[in-house]
Amino acid sequence: MRKNGWTDAENDILDRAVAAAGTEHGTLTEAFRRTAAQTGRMPNSVRNHYYAVMRTGLGPGSRYVPFSEQDARELAGLMLSLISKGYSVRRAALELADGDVKRMLRYQNKFRSLCERRPELIDSLAEGCGAGFSANKRKKSRRETELAAVIASKNRELEEQRERFMKLHAAFTRLCELNPELTEKLEERSV
Repeated sequence: MRKNGWTDAENDILDRAVAAAGTEHGTLTEAFRRTAAQTGRMPNSVRNHYYAVMRTGLGPGSRYVPFSEQDARELAGLMLSLISKGYSVRRAALELADGDVKRMLRYQNKFRSLCERRPELIDSLAEGCGAGFSANKRKKSRRETELAAVIASKNRELEEQRERFMKLHAAFTRLCELNPELTEKLEERSV
């Protein structure tokens, strides 16, 4: 049976590899590599799954328990209620988790995932509780940030190209000054 993209068998392989790493003084990285080799997944994917399970507070040997639709809606509603009172997303999640950082991360990540994947749900719940929050605006600002980063990168590339051109132009000018015959030949060609 698949849970969160991982089968029970794959989770068992990961659990055994992590347990072996702990008893044989191996590293988690080695456990992730062994699991990747046995499951056909990438080591980083295995690592991400392992830490996602750890963040839920379930720990190794436990299974990731996804939010039900009702739990997700309830969490989003409570988060939006606190956001409408001026709380940040992180502070609202911490408040709902009663200070438990692992649960806070789980709540925060779920809320942000809902904003990203189901903005219509978040926007309808926000409208219902008067939160003045828009998942679409959050998404837009992320896109704007990404676009600004791309533009800045392209501007740096253009500036580097301009600098290379200016150096080549200066070298060519100097070459022409040192070799008048070259200058005459170039002028003849351009006519």
